[in-house]
Amino acid sequence: MMPVSRIPAGDVKRVIVLCIGRLGDLIVATPLLAALRARLPQARIALLTGERGEDAARLITDADERLCVRRWTSPLSNLALAWRLLSGRDDLLLDLNPAFSRTAWLLAKLSRCRFKLTFKKGRGNAAYTHHIHPPGEAEHMLARYRRLADALGASYEPRLRVSIPEGEDAAARDALAAHGLDGGGLLVGVFPGNFKKFDNRWPRRKFAELLKKASAAEGVKCFLLLGPGEEAKAQRILSKMGRSLPVVGPLSLARTAALLRRIDLLVTNATGTAHLAVAVGTPTFSILGGYTKAVWMYPAPGQEALSGSGFPRHFSVASPSWSSCRDVRVEDAWTGLQQALDYCRSRKGAAA
Repeated sequence: MMPVSRIPAGDVKRVIVLCIGRLGDLIVATPLLAALRARLPQARIALLTGERGEDAARLITDADERLCVRRWTSPLSNLALAWRLLSGRDDLLLDLNPAFSRTAWLLAKLSRCRFKLTFKKGRGNAAYTHHIHPPGEAEHMLARYRRLADALGASYEPRLRVSIPEGEDAAARDALAAHGLDGGGLLVGVFPGNFKKFDNRWPRRKFAELLKKASAAEGVKCFLLLGPGEEAKAQRILSKMGRSLPVVGPLSLARTAALLRRIDLLVTNATGTAHLAVAVGTPTFSILGGYTKAVWMYPAPGQEALSGSGFPRHFSVASPSWSSCRDVRVEDAWTGLQQALDYCRSRKGAAA
């Protein structure tokens, strides 16, 4: 295993970046991709994701090529990808997965890159030529990726970024207007998602109580933002709330990004949508467990320095539990949300 400092940047003409994950995983990786682009301006960068990250990859501009490893039901596509890796076309493989991933490990094994860099993991290390120290338990993802950038001699700015396709902004404006969400006041989107991860999902009853308080606040317009297949779950929240609210979605990922850019605040759990809001410059209020607050959400280490360049503040309330957000009290969430609303009022007033 060679020291990372021996990777000669001038010899790297083609890079393949493995990021096998979902929306949030891809967006959190965007500062590292930007750092890689600046460090290796001559290189062609390919971003390799799984199917669950394919839509997010289309919003990332610091990649020249987007590849996807598909399920076993798409053998021809995966054979073409395997041939690409075996061809030796790429010089550097960068695996962003901080823990062992069987898929990423297999792709690294297939690759004939001269240099393969990742975190040191509990197993599978022999598939790579270069390693950095494994992540600390409470080390933020952006801090982990900063260490990968440092290992390559790349300058790193922890600013998430996505590119919204032309035409999506107007479509998002129309989607909001169709629900009467185009007037004055604070526009607050509520995304109660992450329904598949029990411990990352604040109970519907509590969300309903918080929504009732927020929607009654002066000058605040709340609406529910939905992902695919979440319509019935949203109706259950509204039924517990005892009143009607506009329900927007589901929308495409690009249109969701454009919509988030037009609102004043997103209220959510630990979700990929929260990362998307941060990337488009919208303040967030998140309800978190200890792990998601420390490792995934915002503000992250180093982001304080961005506040003078238009980077908004982000707010959260966290449970004392490391693994779950479910015991966060409504009273505590409301106190934190009021602080976020006050900030958004002053921010909107300053921009007027």
